[in-house]
Amino acid sequence: MKKMMRRILGSALALAMTAGLLSGCGSAYDPVKDVMGYKGSTVMFTVNGRDVTAEEYLFWLAQQADSANMYLSAMDSEDNQGSVWDMEVQEGVTAGDSIKEAAQQYAILYSVVAGKAQAEGYSYGREDKAAYQEELATAKEQLGGEEAYETYLKSMCISDSGFEKVSSVGVLYDHMLQGMFQEGKDGAATQEDLEKFAQDNDVLAAKHILLLTQDSQTGQALSEEEAAQKKAKAEELLAQLQAISDPAQLEEKFDELMNAFTTGEMVQEFEDATRALEPGQISGLVESSYGYHIILRLEPTCAPVRTMWNEDQLNTLTGQWVEQAEVVTTETYDNLSVGDFYDKLTA
Repeated sequence: MKKMMRRILGSALALAMTAGLLSGCGSAYDPVKDVMGYKGSTVMFTVNGRDVTAEEYLFWLAQQADSANMYLSAMDSEDNQGSVWDMEVQEGVTAGDSIKEAAQQYAILYSVVAGKAQAEGYSYGREDKAAYQEELATAKEQLGGEEAYETYLKSMCISDSGFEKVSSVGVLYDHMLQGMFQEGKDGAATQEDLEKFAQDNDVLAAKHILLLTQDSQTGQALSEEEAAQKKAKAEELLAQLQAISDPAQLEEKFDELMNAFTTGEMVQEFEDATRALEPGQISGLVESSYGYHIILRLEPTCAPVRTMWNEDQLNTLTGQWVEQAEVVTTETYDNLSVGDFYDKLTA
């Protein structure tokens, strides 16, 4: 879920780069009222008694509808006399129905996570808010300034404060991830848990040293002479590492970054070489399209594997929370037409 949240919010922000400019949006601007005629604070449904407002839900609906529109339009035929949103995607289910439900599932997920975080004592504090404001300032600059950001808010039918609220759920998720499974707590993974998880999910872990044979900025291959120099340096490093007998000292010589990965996540040469090692062993020179690697395989109980285990556990829990959630919709939600919403949003 952590990666999903960042991917969704990052992709959504990128949409603003292709939008036009919107002027006159103050801090009190309500894009939901501007688009739909009712306030962003209007309750669409409740999740375990917690309100999900129009701006919290329509944010997800705008993304789902925007993503689906181009695909549905391409599928549309001249024989179809109605809206693309009325196209059946499966028996008895229209595209509009499917998109409306998908957006609701995202909103339910975020509401459930926020509720569970609050119940467990995790909060979005001053440091979190300060970090968010710094990240937002950078994002605004990359988007082209304040007006472009305001355009994004309107295109996603959400206010500035509403977007921060949605974004804060990712922070709460991180806090739970770091707190619920800390070593020493009841929920923490044992050594046996981590070993079984790594085996069941084909997880490998390693540190490595990489001497690039391509330009780090352009990706262009170095000259043969430069590549030969890199190989010679890699061979020299390898000889030095092979002379170290103390495992702790050996690990210190490698990059601080540790990787835990599964099949297909790394280049094939790296994966094959790691798989051929026992934990604590180092490879010879491994050549890939990136350059020359020297790999140290790590134990399945190392920190990156623990992080993967933690994420897997919390993902499983959030799935259960969503499945068990009690959702009660309002008349506003029940009467909402995806086609009508999207027409108004893009008018």
